[in-house]
Amino acid sequence: MSIDSIGNISQIIAALIALMVLWIVASIPLYFASKVIVHDRSEFSRALAATLAAAVVFVLFSILLGLLIPVLGTLIGFILILLILMTIYQIGLIRSFILAIMTFIVFLVLSVLLALLGLAIHVILY
Repeated sequence: MSIDSIGNISQIIAALIALMVLWIVASIPLYFASKVIVHDRSEFSRALAATLAAAVVFVLFSILLGLLIPVLGTLIGFILILLILMTIYQIGLIRSFILAIMTFIVFLVLSVLLALLGLAIHVILY
């Protein structure tokens, strides 16, 4: 094995680790939102499965249909996310919509809190 191929392998491993960390972090808002909406069926493994399935389906449909009509690809992608949430959490359409909205709200709140924490740390250190 040459040094170049070892470098490429380490880059692939680093990318896979980064992808897994991103997947776990992206599942956290869904997990917290599901605690509020579906109480008894709220498990982190379900949040992981839903996040992975939703990301793959949304990207595929957004790209494929987005080439023809961008708005249609996004709309169908969102509807498919609702269907994924319905299936994984065994809930109806309205609750899956509320879960999706609640997940977005939790994401925004966590993002603001992390930004404020980063700003506070920056101010303290400098």
